[in-house]
Amino acid sequence: MILINKYGFTNLSYKAIYSFQTIRLFIFFRIVDPFMHYVFFATLASSLVGSDYLKYVVIGNIAYYTCQTIMINYMNMFRMERRYGTLELNIASPTPTLLIILRKGIVPLLDGLFVFIVGLIIGAILFDITMPSGNLDILLLLIIITLFSVICFSLLFASVSLLFSNANLFLNLSMAFFQVFCGVNFSVTLLPEPLEILARMLPLTHSIEALRSIYNLENYEVYHLLGKEILIGVCYLIVSVFLVSVMEKLARKNGALLKNI
Repeated sequence: MILINKYGFTNLSYKAIYSFQTIRLFIFFRIVDPFMHYVFFATLASSLVGSDYLKYVVIGNIAYYTCQTIMINYMNMFRMERRYGTLELNIASPTPTLLIILRKGIVPLLDGLFVFIVGLIIGAILFDITMPSGNLDILLLLIIITLFSVICFSLLFASVSLLFSNANLFLNLSMAFFQVFCGVNFSVTLLPEPLEILARMLPLTHSIEALRSIYNLENYEVYHLLGKEILIGVCYLIVSVFLVSVMEKLARKNGALLKNI
């Protein structure tokens, strides 16, 4: 039997981030809500361009919903820290700020992994999106790389969200931007060339193409796409670490962090 310490770091992080504390609410937000999301876009795609396009759209939205989940969790984590005045306490702690953030990020990571796996199961049961045999190892590698890339960007995203008084508006605009420019419902090759270049600088774009290629919905070199996704994730991680470091130095110098926002 595995005992969970109710005062443990991960458990407290879960309590701080999530408003749903019961199994019933967890099932609603992490199974029913994504289920309705996939059904909506699948129905929309089928009605507009036919059922042949259904799997293409569902696969893209599974990856997108995972990204959305992680980004919301990270932003909410930073927002709650600022609202209850504990953001400055983290910076004043002898433990490195980045280490604190990464430890608290365990919960969003597990949540995103759960959403991704449940999405693939829903896709297999409801939309007959069956993975070709022999590609399980590639799929596992893709999940790890995708989560890494999205988490690196989410750290940057959450840090920048502190600069906005209306974080929800910033979140909604960002998620709409991702849904358009990451090829969730259509290929990014349909975008004008400058916008396609921008799209390929974002996390998730290459992961979606690789995921569709694994399911034989597109024809790309999967390992090449995953290599690009790792590189993008590392770049965002470097920028995120730099931004957190700057925020920490400003907070130590001024004795406050974003008090006027």
